[in-house]
Amino acid sequence: MKVLIVDDEEHVREGVELAIDWEAYGIRSILMAEDGVSAMEIVRREDPDLIVCDMSMPRMDGPRFLELLREEGWNAKVIVLSGYQEFRYARATLLASGVDYLLKPFKIDDLDRVVAKAVESIIESRHLQTEDIHKNYRLKEADSLFNEQKMAAFLQAEPIHEEGVLQLLHDVGLTDRPFYTLVYLPINGNHVIERYYLGDESLFQFSVKNVLRDIVLHVGPYYGFSYDSFFVVLLQAELDETELEFYRNRIVEAWEHALRLRTISGASRRPGTAGQLQTSLKTAKSEILNANIFRPGEKAGEPKPFLSFMDHEVLLLEAIRNRDKDRIRQLVRQFADALRSKDVVPVKELQHYSVEANLLFLRIHHQLREQAPLEAMPLWLSDLEEWERTLISMFQSIIDNANEDASTIHTISAVKHYIADHLNEEITLSSLAERFHFSPQYLSKRFKEMYNVTVINFLTHSRMEKAAALLQHTELPVQDIAKTVGYEDDNYFGKVFRKHYGASPTQYRKERK
Repeated sequence: MKVLIVDDEEHVREGVELAIDWEAYGIRSILMAEDGVSAMEIVRREDPDLIVCDMSMPRMDGPRFLELLREEGWNAKVIVLSGYQEFRYARATLLASGVDYLLKPFKIDDLDRVVAKAVESIIESRHLQTEDIHKNYRLKEADSLFNEQKMAAFLQAEPIHEEGVLQLLHDVGLTDRPFYTLVYLPINGNHVIERYYLGDESLFQFSVKNVLRDIVLHVGPYYGFSYDSFFVVLLQAELDETELEFYRNRIVEAWEHALRLRTISGASRRPGTAGQLQTSLKTAKSEILNANIFRPGEKAGEPKPFLSFMDHEVLLLEAIRNRDKDRIRQLVRQFADALRSKDVVPVKELQHYSVEANLLFLRIHHQLREQAPLEAMPLWLSDLEEWERTLISMFQSIIDNANEDASTIHTISAVKHYIADHLNEEITLSSLAERFHFSPQYLSKRFKEMYNVTVINFLTHSRMEKAAALLQHTELPVQDIAKTVGYEDDNYFGKVFRKHYGASPTQYRKERK
């Protein structure tokens, strides 16, 4: 916070500065002015939170200065110091959101009291303002999700619900003019959400949209939304093919630089209308399907003959019956290595192997007479390492479901205790699954069944509880507390803490001291 001390007598300004322990109130910057004219210049440049002001000054006196504050809409709290006990000064103070009115000579204790009152009022105003911001954010987030759900329903209708799409586009700021359709398939989206956003997909989506806005806001009206496994950008602008390609690639680069998110992109080369959106999406997706997973920015070229994952059925079934997870891992990795040796694997080819894997799951599930629900391999994976991890974990999940016993419950309990004892370490669902020899899907499902909370939510809740206790009962700096509970970035820690407790770490500490 900043304080501005306004008085035409230098010794008074210095006296006010020395009388108060400003740092104890969170005030780090102390500004000085000798009259109302110079004070207004400082206000416009520095926007101080608190003003301690004399009334009788040359060039511009106190009442005129306070009147200008009100006219220009500045929200600083004001403490008036004056040797003149006149009602017009008190009235000017009130009009300028004044906190108190002290007569010269004043006692230091009295000044300290009104400063404390002013700072308390400033903190309360900020808290209310923050609550309003978060309330508006939650409302916008809910509106955004609702719009995405409506768009998905419109696009899945046959034929497309053109009138609904057009109305939705009007609601988000687009006009009836044609627009370009850009489609982005995340390559490592699950990893980014788990590693850098602790499983908070809504916060991840918020970041994706913020970066997008910075790139295309000046280009023209646009709408970005999630659809199926993709992120779609509708851009309404007069662009030639070179310019369209520039912005398409600029978005890819910005997401990778800011969020570590890698994507494969496709585009409709001609602008289309709301009624043509399904066709535009198919055109862009076909470009993605033909991209090489090893070099997404290049066209795949001539692919080599497909391999057959179904050839491994007998060996995989044998490994599952023997509960041999290492053998499962070995077989899947051998197949993935064979794909790596091809150098050219289009997304559509990897999609073909995902379909084969799902058929294989169905056949094995039937042969084992398994009763547990069967999960399907996602079709729009474009990263071979993620495809490999997902396939291994799904086979391991079949073993876990088929061989559940009392020791499993004990091990899930051990997972909970491990999380509680290692809050300062990097913990993800994948790392826990690997440590305790479960598939991520199985661990997630059984943990939720036993404790009625997801692994990631339990981890976040435990970290926030420990952080709250440290804030309340120690004098550790917020940055050190963030590291103690596993957050290297104290800004991100602050966002998660505020989301959990409705207050920043600093506010939480002050309210409970």
